[in-house]
Amino acid sequence: MIKIPIAIIGAGGMGGRHLRALGALYESGMANVELVAVCDKRKENANFLADNANELLGLRPKVFTSLEEMKSKMPEIEAVDITTDSGSHHLIAQEAFELGYNVLCEKPLSLTIKGCNKVIEAWKKSGKVLSVAEQERRDPICRLNKAIIDAGIIGDPYSFIQGSARGGNDIIIWPWRHYKNVGGIFVDAGVHAVDQMMYYLGDIEEVFAVSKIWEPVRYRGDKIGVSNFYDHWADEVPESIKASSEDMVISTLKYKNGAIGQWTSFWAAHGEPLEYSMIYGSKGSMKPAKQRRGDPLSLNIDGIGEITGQEVIDLVPDFHLDELTSRLFGSERIASYKTPFEDADRFLVALEYYELGQCITDGTMPEVNAYVGRKDLAVCNAALESSVLGRPVKIDEIENESTSVYESSINEYWNI
Repeated sequence: MIKIPIAIIGAGGMGGRHLRALGALYESGMANVELVAVCDKRKENANFLADNANELLGLRPKVFTSLEEMKSKMPEIEAVDITTDSGSHHLIAQEAFELGYNVLCEKPLSLTIKGCNKVIEAWKKSGKVLSVAEQERRDPICRLNKAIIDAGIIGDPYSFIQGSARGGNDIIIWPWRHYKNVGGIFVDAGVHAVDQMMYYLGDIEEVFAVSKIWEPVRYRGDKIGVSNFYDHWADEVPESIKASSEDMVISTLKYKNGAIGQWTSFWAAHGEPLEYSMIYGSKGSMKPAKQRRGDPLSLNIDGIGEITGQEVIDLVPDFHLDELTSRLFGSERIASYKTPFEDADRFLVALEYYELGQCITDGTMPEVNAYVGRKDLAVCNAALESSVLGRPVKIDEIENESTSVYESSINEYWNI
């Protein structure tokens, strides 16, 4: 199998997560990409990731501190994987296309639609591949969720109700996720939620929302990051930070197919944490299983009652996972799995890498392309815009930049 030479751009915690994914892809026997370089403006970060790559993959990638230097010294590199902080994605993606690279970019593509549109313009000019890293829909159980809905088991969709509440006044994952102009936890996590909501029920066309900052000061908690992915940099996290991004957004969503959604994203909840998700249709309901957990989904069908576990997958006899997913998770028909979170996380990113290689080789479009990634962001930013304007906001208004009051300070910060 031909292996496409790639580089990881951004050697922090997310870069390490993606390196683990490459390890899973190598182990699968289906690797169609090869890590040959690491680039980070902090050379110590790049060397740290390169050392880990040498241990994990058996080959130490070359280390660079700029894309220009990397392009000059290793012109054979065909693609880059952008794993920097969210605010810089648009800048690095534009530069990568100008240098002639194919791009896998962590979500969101930018913090603003104007930034997204500049990336899309650069991508179109380049003729290269652009894939946005939305891995959660690739989970076997999420694929099963989708198959059940598409098969009409719960009937025509009426409503998608989803929410979470946790966080207190802790720094969540990393400080920049509390800075409006660099990240923002609602957008950074929210694009994942939106991608799943629209993956299951189709496009959202309008949002009406309220938002708030409950905890303007955040404190370093007992745990930094996700799993142990960020431990190497834990000492760099200050004892407290001033937060500028919203930690509560409550939205009503109108889908193009007529369904209505309710979405609560509450990252300042003290006390008991809460997480819920339910899809209601004309024949019954689905409690969709959460990605990277492996728990079985649950149905409740009128006149039948609860259906869960293996009985669910029996309802869709034509449901099969692709070859790589089947290898990674152990079967082509999965109703649940026991894979630990850390492994499920790297398996799903491995699928993104493999798809990138396929798209470069075959000239095909990624599942989560630039337009899907932009719409995921547009729904999040429509909610924030709605809160500022005090009215419902259509997604088209955000995507065509006819209103961008909330985004204006971010665009100014990045000189977009």
